[in-house]
Amino acid sequence: MLKVLSIGNSFSQDAQRWLHDIAAADRVELLAKNLFIGGCSLERHWKNFESRAEAYAYETNGNTVGAPCSSIQAALGEENWDIVTFQQVSGSAGRPETYLPYLAKLTEGVRELCPGAKFCFQETWEYEYCSTHGDFPFFESNSDVMYGMVYATCHDYAQRYGLELIPSGEAVHAAKKLPEFDSRSGGQSLYRDGFHMHLIYGRYLLGCLWYKKLTGRSPVGNSFAPEGADKGLLALLQGVADSF
Repeated sequence: MLKVLSIGNSFSQDAQRWLHDIAAADRVELLAKNLFIGGCSLERHWKNFESRAEAYAYETNGNTVGAPCSSIQAALGEENWDIVTFQQVSGSAGRPETYLPYLAKLTEGVRELCPGAKFCFQETWEYEYCSTHGDFPFFESNSDVMYGMVYATCHDYAQRYGLELIPSGEAVHAAKKLPEFDSRSGGQSLYRDGFHMHLIYGRYLLGCLWYKKLTGRSPVGNSFAPEGADKGLLALLQGVADSF
């Protein structure tokens, strides 16, 4: 069984929502757990690690179960994790100064407790063109500007600290170029509120991408479909995820 722990926020919640179901449909045993605080930054994660704060909601396979709060240390000690993922809060993901020194300290501390795991970093995604998120003006309220800044910063820090990049931002950017997901022209939006992923399509794209990057298996042809989904649109998203 592949065991995955995310130390994240609502964006890792989006990414993990359908991951277990996609794997199960392919007969792959995968345990996906997510430690999250909405809007949590790398700075806050490090301070929580330092103080052993029991501050996190804890999800299993896309669902909130068990104890409502946990510390990073408690979660790390629960399983022999194969993969641990990190990410920056979306509004700071394109700001290099916000990573220092927190990502280095956090990854160093987690490695001491989980030396056998592979470490990954999720590249978060641009906001929708019409987003009203308070941090969007930092990126000139321009999705393409935000994409470029987040891409450059995430690639830099992933390489700097030896983390395997999960290119969620690139997958979202690529999918939006398809007419079916071009919301400016009436296509299905991949967002639900201008920055979080759509509960079906955005989350499904990320689930397929994570499945491909973490297992090496193609999501194309996967039989899992969230309730209410258009299977033709899901097939397009499978293809996008498989290209990374």
